[in-house]
Amino acid sequence: MRACGRRRAFLPAVITVVAAVLAGLTGCTGSSGPPGRGSPTPVAATTAQSASPSPSPGPALTQEEAREAVERYLATDDVLRAGGDLRMALSLARDGQAALTIAAYRSTGLRPARYAWQVEDVYVPRLERAPYWFTAVVRRTGREAEGGSGAAGKAVRGSESRTALLTLMKQDDEARWQLSFGSLLLDGADPPEVALDADGYATALPSRDETIGVSPQLMPPLHATVAEEGSKGFSAGLIEPGPYTTGYSDEIAEEKQQARHDGLDYDSIFSATQSPIFALRTEDGGALVSYEMTRTTTLTARLPSAPWIEVPENARWAANDQAVSNELRIIETHQYASLVPPRDKHEPAEVIAYEGAVTRVTGR
Repeated sequence: MRACGRRRAFLPAVITVVAAVLAGLTGCTGSSGPPGRGSPTPVAATTAQSASPSPSPGPALTQEEAREAVERYLATDDVLRAGGDLRMALSLARDGQAALTIAAYRSTGLRPARYAWQVEDVYVPRLERAPYWFTAVVRRTGREAEGGSGAAGKAVRGSESRTALLTLMKQDDEARWQLSFGSLLLDGADPPEVALDADGYATALPSRDETIGVSPQLMPPLHATVAEEGSKGFSAGLIEPGPYTTGYSDEIAEEKQQARHDGLDYDSIFSATQSPIFALRTEDGGALVSYEMTRTTTLTARLPSAPWIEVPENARWAANDQAVSNELRIIETHQYASLVPPRDKHEPAEVIAYEGAVTRVTGR
């Protein structure tokens, strides 16, 4: 009871601080839509306009403005996490990050993990009009003795340090900046070497760009195929094998065998989404491509006498019951960043960053 009292006393102060910081993030009085969702944005709208930069009137977003925007976002995010304010956190998230934000808060009893951040690089494409976006390379460090009480909180306790790729998006001139994409570099992966022009701006690629081995719009469906079919699939040679590509196929085969032994049918499907795909030219002539997928895993009882289907521990926060009798469906949201080589190199794309979580559970 004493803890609850301290929490209620803390919230007014949190709201005051958040209001002040949000004012800086917004820049104008307009809103980008309902909390947790940006306006629908075609993939091409986030990239195609930057393929042929015009010398006039110049970029609408500068590197300094982008760095300030990401620093304000991170400061606001920390305040909201400290207060467990999911509603306001959702106002700063869009696309797949909206679902991941809900998971981060609700899976930890509104005590999401907190981090210390250091902005290392900001890659801003030449954009003349909305929607605006940029990608930041940020060092993320888990805070000692802080974070949620669930699995997500335990994962970052201590001083673990990771490099994150964050893409913020602003739907129009009067909207606030929202986080659309976020992933963590995999062990052994180096930060991307994004190509910059003489003024320090990056080059965005259109979704159908054909100068790289795999067009940005094709990365999600090809990645999904490799995840399901593994090294024997028709697209396996286009993406490097690894735990986040062909490794999924091996996992699915093992889970399917175990499910059959338990009297269950098992299926796991990867799918592309309608979220924006962001692509930046790299120094080698290839591209850094950031995109989203969903994974839907279904367990179904084969016979009326089959045992109850237990909900995995990491998904129980989103379920009404810990076990179901007929069918269990678990939906995950995944966000990946891949390096795609130039087309003339004839080399596979490589997944270098990932972030994901269970975001929905249904059962019957």
